[in-house]
Amino acid sequence: MNSMTGFGRAELASKIGKLTVEAASVNSRYLEISVRSTRTLSPLEPQVREKVSSAVVRGKVNLFIGLEQTDDQPDRYLINEAAARSYTRQLRKLQKELKLDGDLSIRDLLLLPDVARPDRDEFDLKEAWVAVEKVLDKALIGLATMRAKEGKALAKDMGARLKAMAATIRKVEKLTTSSVKVYAEKLNHRIEELLGNTKRDSDRLEEEIAIFADRTDITEECIRFKSHIDQFTETLSQNGANGRKLNFIIQEMNREANTIGSKCADFNISSEVISLKEEIEKLREQVQNVE
Repeated sequence: MNSMTGFGRAELASKIGKLTVEAASVNSRYLEISVRSTRTLSPLEPQVREKVSSAVVRGKVNLFIGLEQTDDQPDRYLINEAAARSYTRQLRKLQKELKLDGDLSIRDLLLLPDVARPDRDEFDLKEAWVAVEKVLDKALIGLATMRAKEGKALAKDMGARLKAMAATIRKVEKLTTSSVKVYAEKLNHRIEELLGNTKRDSDRLEEEIAIFADRTDITEECIRFKSHIDQFTETLSQNGANGRKLNFIIQEMNREANTIGSKCADFNISSEVISLKEEIEKLREQVQNVE
């Protein structure tokens, strides 16, 4: 089982320069991929997304791809002379109209958009993809490793909670059996207080106790709840993205817990049901981070 939270980072010195890839993921209902890269590598984003989607099933993945070209890299940038001339003409005109002081330098022009642009014809995207794919694979392996480690920790904690919930259900079953006896004793005592030695209708009394027992019978709900615990436990040990399945099982657990709580008026049972719901809610929070 994998968590949706993870981080992976990798670097590679290649022919096109030093490549850095960082992949960070958090929980999300679906697979969301956000890619940030240098302008020279932006044409490769569709291939990058395809690669990520083959490695991650669910979660929000933020990917950064950086390229640092060293001094010994061939010059792959061109000066856009038309843009530089246009900027110069407009800026000098504006300077004259507004009567502004100062000199316009080459440094100022280079800071303006599109004056220095990548030479796309010189940049080999096929060669770039070979390098990017290699470093991307390393970063995704790191991401997957961390997600698996986080998933293992989640599974361990959820397993402990499932055992606690199973113990609570066993307590509820025992308390339900005794609650019928307690109700019968209270009913007998109340009738004695009201009627004294007057003859009582034992058949009617037994019928009332039977109605109470039927109304508060939670046998089916407890059986189904224990079945959900078994399903949840089994799913935890399975490979693949099972977060949605686990979330569905939790919804069914919550439904059974609500039914048990509505049927039982006994204080002790109500207290156990509250504890059961607390564990379900904690389990739900954890499942939100499962792939």
